[in-house]
Amino acid sequence: MFLPSIDLIVLLSIMFPAVLLMGLWWWVRRLESRQTLHNPDAYLEVFDHAGIGLCRIDAEGRWQTANLSAASMLGYASLDDFLAAQPDLSGQLFRDGDKRTAFFEHLKNIGPVRDVEFVLLKQNGDEIWTNWSGHAEKKKNGDVVFYECTLIDITARKHDTIAMLAAKEQADFANRSKSEFLANMSHELRTPLNAIIGFAEIIKEQMFGPVGQDQYVEYAKDIHDSGQLLLSLINDILDMSKIEAGKRPLSEMNLDIEKIIHACLRLVAARAKAQRLRLTARVPQQMPEIRAEERALKQILTNLLTNAIKFTPEGGSVTMTVGQTPLGGIFFTVEDTGIGIASEDIPVALAPFGQIESALSRKTQGTGLGLPLTKALVELHGGNLDIQSKVSEGTKVTISFPANRTVQRQTQVRITNLSSSLPG
Repeated sequence: MFLPSIDLIVLLSIMFPAVLLMGLWWWVRRLESRQTLHNPDAYLEVFDHAGIGLCRIDAEGRWQTANLSAASMLGYASLDDFLAAQPDLSGQLFRDGDKRTAFFEHLKNIGPVRDVEFVLLKQNGDEIWTNWSGHAEKKKNGDVVFYECTLIDITARKHDTIAMLAAKEQADFANRSKSEFLANMSHELRTPLNAIIGFAEIIKEQMFGPVGQDQYVEYAKDIHDSGQLLLSLINDILDMSKIEAGKRPLSEMNLDIEKIIHACLRLVAARAKAQRLRLTARVPQQMPEIRAEERALKQILTNLLTNAIKFTPEGGSVTMTVGQTPLGGIFFTVEDTGIGIASEDIPVALAPFGQIESALSRKTQGTGLGLPLTKALVELHGGNLDIQSKVSEGTKVTISFPANRTVQRQTQVRITNLSSSLPG
């Protein structure tokens, strides 16, 4: 027969009371938890400190009850103070009484409502913005027993929104004023500038006879070239300001893409040759036409080619490619082996008058309007512009036009009159 040892008896005599005490402790804690769950005071604590306003209003518009959060939101120290000051909805709590009436009529006749904004007056007279949701508890016959509503203080959020809208309105007004000023200024400058360019050309070409001093001819040439550069800048500013003001209409027509590309290449060929650059174009056969403004499209492509040539060192290459997108649109890419652009500098390059500092860019002239104007003209056609670039490796600029600007060429059908050759 097995008999427990003295050590085992001692161990059991110690563990049994401990286990009994732990079980008793767990049972007491569980009992306390149940009592807490069934304690109305516990629920009232949660109700009062819910973080949002909760209220119940009877069918006649009298406040039945509310939580402390609602009273505090309106500047009252206690619920009793609030109910004493605001016995029903007919008081001055709601700034817009008609909207309040419509809210409760909707609850009564239609159903629950969510996220309706009301301006309420606090005890001290300050206004707060609140967001209300509610429903009506009804009898079987449809009569309202009471309304239950929640209200949230959205004053801070509302002030932030109002401030943002005001700032945006001011920014839009400033931008419109700037665009109008630039448009007017550019228009006023072009008239005298055209006269200066014209007179400089007359002197440069010695149209009315020899000037007498070759140095005067050189000066006239400098005046003419500088005037042309300034006129080009003014035209860019005028175009940019018109686009920003929404006053740049497009004179659209169906354009032969190959002819447009060749015209643009001719404009930049001399500069590319001077820098010993390889200038090539890849145009597939049977390309469709594009519906666009001829002047704008030439300006877009010429700007991209000029930029690529400007920032490509001697011996590099500039390639233009055209094709169709998978969705039927038309894209143009201009790719170079130039100095490239850091990714963080691309937004700068696309901003009006943005200038990127580099050893080569400091040697070249530029106003910082080429790319922004190009992007604006592309977007005016419903397209988009994308730049991919790596420093010291080169840049690839892609412009894409939507499919509704693709015009398929009509097949030419030759009809021969065979009636004269038929017998009889």
